[in-house]
Amino acid sequence: MDAANALLMGGGIKSINWKDNPVGYTVVGSITETPKVEQMKKYNSDELDFWPSGDPKMQIIVTLQTDQRDPANADDDGKRRLHISPRMMTPVREAIQKIGAKGLEIGGRLAVRRIGGTGAVGDPYTFAAEYGAPTVDPGSLLGGQAPTAAQPAAPAAPAPSAAQSLGITQPAAVGIPCPPGMDPVKWAALPEMQQRAIAAAMAQPANQPVPF
Repeated sequence: MDAANALLMGGGIKSINWKDNPVGYTVVGSITETPKVEQMKKYNSDELDFWPSGDPKMQIIVTLQTDQRDPANADDDGKRRLHISPRMMTPVREAIQKIGAKGLEIGGRLAVRRIGGTGAVGDPYTFAAEYGAPTVDPGSLLGGQAPTAAQPAAPAAPAPSAAQSLGITQPAAVGIPCPPGMDPVKWAALPEMQQRAIAAAMAQPANQPVPF
């Protein structure tokens, strides 16, 4: 049901009801419209309310998308009106300041809990509140930055061989073949001069001295 027909048919967005809910009752939702300011009315009356100074008592109206649903109303979409009275303004303001936000914004998450009071004269409701600012993609125009061109990916390094992964050093290609019975790894680690000397010694008869 659209806003015009909701008004015509006597529907519209429900207001949060603190009176019929106990201490601890909490409302949580995302802000769907720009908050509005309007003058308060006297309790249980349509008469506008004023401070003793003559200044009008003002309140903030916030529309929240909540998880609440009225089982008797098939058209209930969960939207609720939260009336932020002067007494509720202090905890809401502190919740906004706590995260460094500038105020209530569309997309922000607001939670308000009744923590005390009966609502009667001399015993007003007391509240606690938390606020989460809307999340904005830093790379979007809303985040104040134009998207940057994609940078070409750096070439991937060659995958290590199985031997390298296990910490095994492969023998380097050498001009002098490894003699029979020698460890190829140890052979590859020897200086070429020493390889030549060993190869020469192994090629000589056993009674010849080793030339090093």
